[in-house]
Amino acid sequence: MLFQESTMSVDLSSIRTRWRPDSRFIAILLMIAGVAAFTFVDTISKSLTARYPPVMLMFLQYGLAAAIMLPVAMRLGVSGFRLRAPRLLLMRSILGVLVTFLIVTALSMLPFTVAAALFQLETFFFIPMAMILLKEKADWRRWVAVCFGLAGAFLILRPGTEAFQAAGLVAIGAAIALAAKNVVLKRVAMSEATVPALFWMYTLMTAIAAIPAMLQWTPLTLADFGLFLLSAFLVNASNYCMLKAFAMADAVQLTPAFHTGLPIAVLVGLVVFGEWPQPIVWAGIGLIFLATFMPSGKRA
Repeated sequence: MLFQESTMSVDLSSIRTRWRPDSRFIAILLMIAGVAAFTFVDTISKSLTARYPPVMLMFLQYGLAAAIMLPVAMRLGVSGFRLRAPRLLLMRSILGVLVTFLIVTALSMLPFTVAAALFQLETFFFIPMAMILLKEKADWRRWVAVCFGLAGAFLILRPGTEAFQAAGLVAIGAAIALAAKNVVLKRVAMSEATVPALFWMYTLMTAIAAIPAMLQWTPLTLADFGLFLLSAFLVNASNYCMLKAFAMADAVQLTPAFHTGLPIAVLVGLVVFGEWPQPIVWAGIGLIFLATFMPSGKRA
Protein backbone atom coordinates (compact mmCIF):
# COMPACT_ATOMS: atom_id res chain seq x y z
CA MET A 1 0.00 0.00 0.00
CA LEU A 2 2.84 2.39 0.92
CA PHE A 3 4.56 1.43 -2.31
CA GLN A 4 1.42 2.30 -4.31
CA GLU A 5 1.06 5.68 -2.57
CA SER A 6 4.70 6.58 -3.21
CA THR A 7 4.38 5.50 -6.86
CA MET A 8 1.27 7.64 -7.23
CA SER A 9 3.02 10.67 -5.74
CA VAL A 10 5.96 10.21 -8.10
CA ASP A 11 3.61 9.94 -11.07
CA LEU A 12 1.69 13.07 -10.06
CA SER A 13 4.93 14.95 -9.58
CA SER A 14 6.16 13.94 -13.03
CA ILE A 15 2.84 15.01 -14.57
CA ARG A 16 3.07 18.41 -12.90
CA THR A 17 6.61 18.82 -14.19
CA ARG A 18 5.67 17.69 -17.68
CA TRP A 19 2.75 20.16 -17.93
CA ARG A 20 4.53 23.17 -16.48
CA PRO A 21 4.21 25.94 -19.14
CA ASP A 22 7.38 27.64 -20.38
CA SER A 23 7.87 31.40 -20.41
CA ARG A 24 7.20 31.67 -24.17
CA PHE A 25 3.78 30.02 -23.79
CA ILE A 26 2.89 32.35 -20.89
CA ALA A 27 4.10 35.33 -22.95
CA ILE A 28 1.82 34.31 -25.85
CA LEU A 29 -1.19 34.05 -23.50
CA LEU A 30 -0.36 37.47 -22.04
CA MET A 31 -0.09 38.96 -25.51
CA ILE A 32 -3.45 37.46 -26.54
CA ALA A 33 -5.02 38.98 -23.41
CA GLY A 34 -3.42 42.34 -24.20
CA VAL A 35 -4.64 42.29 -27.79
CA ALA A 36 -8.17 41.34 -26.69
CA ALA A 37 -8.24 44.25 -24.22
CA PHE A 38 -6.95 46.59 -26.95
CA THR A 39 -9.73 45.42 -29.30
CA PHE A 40 -12.36 46.22 -26.66
CA VAL A 41 -10.80 49.68 -26.22
CA ASP A 42 -11.27 50.17 -29.98
CA THR A 43 -14.90 49.05 -29.63
CA ILE A 44 -15.59 51.68 -26.96
CA SER A 45 -13.69 54.31 -28.95
CA LYS A 46 -15.78 53.54 -32.05
CA SER A 47 -19.00 54.27 -30.13
CA LEU A 48 -17.56 57.49 -28.65
CA THR A 49 -16.21 58.93 -31.91
CA ALA A 50 -19.75 59.97 -32.92
CA ARG A 51 -19.91 62.37 -29.95
CA TYR A 52 -16.37 63.46 -29.12
CA PRO A 53 -13.28 64.57 -31.12
CA PRO A 54 -10.34 62.11 -31.26
CA VAL A 55 -7.98 64.27 -29.20
CA MET A 56 -10.55 64.49 -26.38
CA LEU A 57 -10.81 60.69 -26.38
CA MET A 58 -7.03 60.44 -26.02
CA PHE A 59 -6.88 62.98 -23.20
CA LEU A 60 -9.61 61.33 -21.12
CA GLN A 61 -8.57 57.73 -21.75
CA TYR A 62 -4.94 58.25 -20.80
CA GLY A 63 -5.63 60.79 -18.07
CA LEU A 64 -7.92 58.31 -16.34
CA ALA A 65 -5.41 55.49 -16.97
CA ALA A 66 -2.70 57.57 -15.23
CA ALA A 67 -5.07 58.25 -12.31
CA ILE A 68 -5.70 54.51 -11.96
CA MET A 69 -1.95 53.77 -11.93
CA LEU A 70 -1.07 56.55 -9.44
CA PRO A 71 -2.08 54.72 -6.21
CA VAL A 72 -0.36 51.55 -7.47
CA ALA A 73 2.87 53.48 -8.03
CA MET A 74 2.56 55.22 -4.63
CA ARG A 75 2.32 51.86 -2.86
CA LEU A 76 5.72 50.94 -4.30
CA GLY A 77 7.33 54.12 -3.04
CA VAL A 78 10.27 55.58 -4.94
CA SER A 79 10.59 52.47 -7.14
CA GLY A 80 7.07 53.09 -8.43
CA PHE A 81 8.23 56.28 -10.15
CA ARG A 82 11.89 55.59 -10.99
CA LEU A 83 12.82 55.53 -14.71
CA ARG A 84 16.02 54.23 -16.29
CA ALA A 85 15.46 55.44 -19.87
CA PRO A 86 13.20 58.53 -19.85
CA ARG A 87 14.00 59.43 -23.48
CA LEU A 88 12.79 56.01 -24.62
CA LEU A 89 9.57 56.42 -22.67
CA LEU A 90 9.05 59.89 -24.14
CA MET A 91 9.39 58.41 -27.64
CA ARG A 92 6.85 55.70 -26.74
CA SER A 93 4.44 58.34 -25.42
CA ILE A 94 4.67 60.46 -28.58
CA LEU A 95 4.07 57.37 -30.72
CA GLY A 96 1.18 56.41 -28.44
CA VAL A 97 -0.53 59.75 -29.04
CA LEU A 98 -0.03 59.40 -32.81
CA VAL A 99 -1.32 55.79 -32.79
CA THR A 100 -4.41 56.65 -30.76
CA PHE A 101 -5.24 59.64 -32.94
CA LEU A 102 -4.92 57.60 -36.17
CA ILE A 103 -6.90 54.66 -34.78
CA VAL A 104 -9.75 56.82 -33.48
CA THR A 105 -9.84 58.78 -36.76
CA ALA A 106 -9.93 55.57 -38.83
CA LEU A 107 -12.68 54.13 -36.61
CA SER A 108 -14.77 57.27 -37.22
CA MET A 109 -14.38 56.91 -41.02
CA LEU A 110 -14.60 53.13 -41.60
CA PRO A 111 -16.83 50.21 -40.56
CA PHE A 112 -15.40 48.68 -37.37
CA THR A 113 -14.56 45.30 -38.94
CA VAL A 114 -12.74 46.82 -41.93
CA ALA A 115 -10.74 49.21 -39.74
CA ALA A 116 -9.82 46.42 -37.31
CA ALA A 117 -8.70 44.19 -40.18
CA LEU A 118 -6.42 46.90 -41.53
CA PHE A 119 -4.91 47.49 -38.09
CA GLN A 120 -3.79 43.84 -38.24
CA LEU A 121 -1.23 44.85 -40.88
CA GLU A 122 0.84 46.02 -37.94
CA THR A 123 2.62 42.64 -37.92
CA PHE A 124 3.86 43.00 -41.47
CA PHE A 125 5.52 46.31 -40.67
CA PHE A 126 6.60 45.13 -37.22
CA ILE A 127 8.71 42.21 -38.44
CA PRO A 128 11.20 44.23 -40.54
CA MET A 129 11.35 46.88 -37.79
CA ALA A 130 12.11 44.20 -35.19
CA MET A 131 14.80 42.70 -37.41
CA ILE A 132 16.50 46.07 -37.97
CA LEU A 133 16.04 47.74 -34.59
CA LEU A 134 15.87 44.76 -32.21
CA LYS A 135 18.28 42.48 -34.15
CA GLU A 136 15.76 39.61 -34.13
CA LYS A 137 15.45 36.86 -36.75
CA ALA A 138 12.60 36.01 -39.15
CA ASP A 139 12.70 33.16 -41.68
CA TRP A 140 11.24 33.03 -45.20
CA ARG A 141 7.82 31.95 -43.90
CA ARG A 142 7.41 35.30 -42.18
CA TRP A 143 8.14 37.10 -45.44
CA VAL A 144 5.56 34.98 -47.27
CA ALA A 145 3.14 35.99 -44.52
CA VAL A 146 3.96 39.63 -45.25
CA CYS A 147 2.93 39.13 -48.90
CA PHE A 148 -0.35 37.45 -47.91
CA GLY A 149 -1.10 40.27 -45.48
CA LEU A 150 -0.52 42.97 -48.07
CA ALA A 151 -2.70 41.06 -50.55
CA GLY A 152 -5.46 40.95 -47.93
CA ALA A 153 -5.19 44.70 -47.41
CA PHE A 154 -5.39 45.18 -51.20
CA LEU A 155 -8.69 43.25 -51.32
CA ILE A 156 -10.14 45.22 -48.40
CA LEU A 157 -9.12 48.63 -49.75
CA ARG A 158 -9.71 48.04 -53.49
CA PRO A 159 -7.65 50.86 -55.08
CA GLY A 160 -9.81 53.51 -56.66
CA THR A 161 -12.49 53.40 -53.97
CA GLU A 162 -13.06 56.17 -51.45
CA ALA A 163 -11.86 53.95 -48.60
CA PHE A 164 -8.50 53.46 -50.31
CA GLN A 165 -8.04 57.16 -50.98
CA ALA A 166 -8.78 58.41 -47.47
CA ALA A 167 -9.90 56.30 -44.53
CA GLY A 168 -8.03 53.17 -45.59
CA LEU A 169 -4.77 55.06 -45.78
CA VAL A 170 -5.38 56.46 -42.30
CA ALA A 171 -5.89 52.88 -41.02
CA ILE A 172 -2.67 51.71 -42.71
CA GLY A 173 -0.87 54.69 -41.18
CA ALA A 174 -2.21 53.53 -37.81
CA ALA A 175 -0.83 50.03 -38.48
CA ILE A 176 2.63 51.43 -39.27
CA ALA A 177 2.56 53.62 -36.16
CA LEU A 178 1.39 50.60 -34.10
CA ALA A 179 4.37 48.60 -35.31
CA ALA A 180 6.80 51.39 -34.38
CA LYS A 181 5.08 51.82 -31.01
CA ASN A 182 5.41 48.12 -30.17
CA VAL A 183 9.07 48.03 -31.18
CA VAL A 184 9.70 50.86 -28.73
CA LEU A 185 7.45 49.11 -26.16
CA LYS A 186 9.69 46.04 -26.44
CA ARG A 187 12.71 48.26 -25.67
CA VAL A 188 10.84 49.77 -22.72
CA ALA A 189 9.99 46.28 -21.41
CA MET A 190 13.70 45.39 -21.51
CA SER A 191 14.80 48.49 -19.58
CA GLU A 192 11.97 49.63 -17.28
CA ALA A 193 9.85 48.23 -14.45
CA THR A 194 6.21 47.85 -15.48
CA VAL A 195 4.44 50.18 -13.02
CA PRO A 196 6.60 53.34 -13.47
CA ALA A 197 6.69 52.75 -17.23
CA LEU A 198 2.89 52.69 -17.41
CA PHE A 199 2.36 55.65 -15.06
CA TRP A 200 4.80 57.99 -16.80
CA MET A 201 3.72 56.86 -20.27
CA TYR A 202 0.08 57.77 -19.54
CA THR A 203 1.09 61.02 -17.82
CA LEU A 204 3.20 62.14 -20.79
CA MET A 205 0.47 61.19 -23.31
CA THR A 206 -2.11 63.13 -21.28
CA ALA A 207 0.16 66.18 -21.17
CA ILE A 208 0.76 66.03 -24.95
CA ALA A 209 -2.98 65.84 -25.68
CA ALA A 210 -4.07 68.38 -23.03
CA ILE A 211 -4.04 71.68 -24.95
CA PRO A 212 -5.62 70.33 -28.20
CA ALA A 213 -8.26 68.57 -26.07
CA MET A 214 -9.15 71.76 -24.23
CA LEU A 215 -9.55 73.61 -27.55
CA GLN A 216 -12.01 70.95 -28.81
CA TRP A 217 -13.72 70.11 -25.54
CA THR A 218 -17.30 68.80 -25.75
CA PRO A 219 -19.67 68.50 -22.76
CA LEU A 220 -19.41 65.04 -21.23
CA THR A 221 -22.38 62.95 -20.06
CA LEU A 222 -22.19 60.72 -16.97
CA ALA A 223 -22.84 57.57 -19.02
CA ASP A 224 -20.03 58.41 -21.42
CA PHE A 225 -17.70 59.12 -18.49
CA GLY A 226 -18.36 55.54 -17.40
CA LEU A 227 -17.32 54.34 -20.87
CA PHE A 228 -14.14 56.43 -20.68
CA LEU A 229 -13.37 54.95 -17.26
CA LEU A 230 -13.92 51.41 -18.55
CA SER A 231 -11.65 52.08 -21.54
CA ALA A 232 -8.95 53.42 -19.16
CA PHE A 233 -9.04 50.14 -17.19
CA LEU A 234 -8.78 48.19 -20.45
CA VAL A 235 -5.88 50.39 -21.64
CA ASN A 236 -4.03 49.54 -18.42
CA ALA A 237 -4.77 45.84 -18.80
CA SER A 238 -3.65 45.83 -22.44
CA ASN A 239 -0.35 47.63 -21.90
CA TYR A 240 0.43 45.69 -18.70
CA CYS A 241 -0.02 42.34 -20.46
CA MET A 242 1.99 43.46 -23.48
CA LEU A 243 4.89 44.78 -21.38
CA LYS A 244 5.04 41.52 -19.43
CA ALA A 245 4.88 39.47 -22.64
CA PHE A 246 7.66 41.48 -24.32
CA ALA A 247 9.80 41.03 -21.21
CA MET A 248 9.43 37.23 -21.45
CA ALA A 249 9.83 36.47 -25.19
CA ASP A 250 11.26 37.79 -28.45
CA ALA A 251 9.03 40.20 -30.34
CA VAL A 252 9.07 38.13 -33.56
CA GLN A 253 7.91 35.07 -31.61
CA LEU A 254 4.89 37.02 -30.39
CA THR A 255 3.76 38.41 -33.75
CA PRO A 256 1.12 35.70 -34.43
CA ALA A 257 -0.55 36.57 -31.12
CA PHE A 258 -0.87 40.22 -32.19
CA HIS A 259 -3.71 39.39 -34.53
CA THR A 260 -5.90 37.15 -32.44
CA GLY A 261 -7.86 40.39 -32.13
CA LEU A 262 -9.08 39.89 -35.70
CA PRO A 263 -11.75 37.23 -34.98
CA ILE A 264 -12.72 39.20 -31.87
CA ALA A 265 -13.11 42.34 -33.98
CA VAL A 266 -15.23 40.52 -36.58
CA LEU A 267 -17.50 39.18 -33.81
CA VAL A 268 -17.78 42.64 -32.22
CA GLY A 269 -18.57 44.18 -35.61
CA LEU A 270 -21.40 41.71 -36.13
CA VAL A 271 -22.89 41.77 -32.62
CA VAL A 272 -22.35 45.39 -31.53
CA PHE A 273 -22.40 47.37 -34.78
CA GLY A 274 -24.41 45.04 -37.03
CA GLU A 275 -21.70 45.13 -39.73
CA TRP A 276 -21.58 42.26 -42.21
CA PRO A 277 -18.54 42.69 -44.50
CA GLN A 278 -18.85 42.20 -48.26
CA PRO A 279 -17.51 38.89 -49.66
CA ILE A 280 -14.34 40.52 -51.02
CA VAL A 281 -13.67 42.03 -47.58
CA TRP A 282 -14.10 38.56 -46.03
CA ALA A 283 -11.53 37.28 -48.53
CA GLY A 284 -9.09 40.01 -47.50
CA ILE A 285 -9.68 39.28 -43.81
CA GLY A 286 -9.10 35.58 -44.53
CA LEU A 287 -5.74 36.30 -46.17
CA ILE A 288 -4.64 38.46 -43.24
CA PHE A 289 -5.79 35.73 -40.82
CA LEU A 290 -3.87 33.08 -42.80
CA ALA A 291 -0.74 35.23 -42.81
CA THR A 292 -1.03 35.86 -39.09
CA PHE A 293 -1.04 32.19 -38.13
CA MET A 294 1.44 30.84 -40.68
CA PRO A 295 4.14 28.72 -39.01
CA SER A 296 7.29 30.74 -38.44
CA GLY A 297 9.72 27.82 -38.39
CA LYS A 298 12.52 27.26 -35.90
CA ARG A 299 14.49 30.21 -34.66
CA ALA A 300 18.06 30.56 -35.84
